[in-house]
Amino acid sequence: MAVQKTQGFVLRKQDVRETSILLTVYTRDFGKLKLMSKGVRAPEARFVGAYELLALDDIVFYERKKKNLFFLSQCDLVNYFPKVRESLERLSYAAYFAEFLDAATQGNEKNAKIYELLLDSLLLLSDKASPKRVARIFEIKLLSVLGFMPRLKVCAACEAAPGKGKVRFSFSLGGVLCEACFAKDKSARPVLAGTLNFISHIKDLPFGRIKHIKVSRGVGVEVERLLRSFIDYHLDLRLKSREFMRKVGV
Repeated sequence: MAVQKTQGFVLRKQDVRETSILLTVYTRDFGKLKLMSKGVRAPEARFVGAYELLALDDIVFYERKKKNLFFLSQCDLVNYFPKVRESLERLSYAAYFAEFLDAATQGNEKNAKIYELLLDSLLLLSDKASPKRVARIFEIKLLSVLGFMPRLKVCAACEAAPGKGKVRFSFSLGGVLCEACFAKDKSARPVLAGTLNFISHIKDLPFGRIKHIKVSRGVGVEVERLLRSFIDYHLDLRLKSREFMRKVGV
């Protein structure tokens, strides 16, 4: 069995038997992995923050051929993101990032952009940025990396530039419709130009410049509703974290 070293974020933790845990970890060098750690729940074992949700860890694990489960031999905490954990609102959004990422990605597929996106999002969430705005940034960037980004600069039906006239957004066709194509999806909804501009800017801008972008309340509300409906339509995710945020009002 080959020994591997990397860094990764804990996306999920599950108790197994009496003393073991099963971790889902998104790693920098291997993508999403399932890692079994034995003995960490024994009575003599001390609490290790490295195993908690969204801890960033240095990990050492053993590869096993023909199986998707690996043995975790060492796990050392790098960043616990304490500022995120001080606020129920921020921690709720961080949990949403973890669950969304876990549900939307396959195992053992390396993607450094996804790893960096989660790191950047948690660092931004640790700052004074609005958790809602960080969530929209995370959603837009992740959709882009996964190849699910809606078409915003050309009509999703005829591929013509929508121009400066009225446009609508079609969930079934995956993007905006120009006025000439409204009849191709009667359920397409009107959308603000500011909403489309915000999504396009977030997609294209590097993370270092994103935190300075301001958005009106009306655009912010519409962006949230549009992205939520788009994600539900195309990815069909049932996320417990989102339902929890709805119940507690964050």
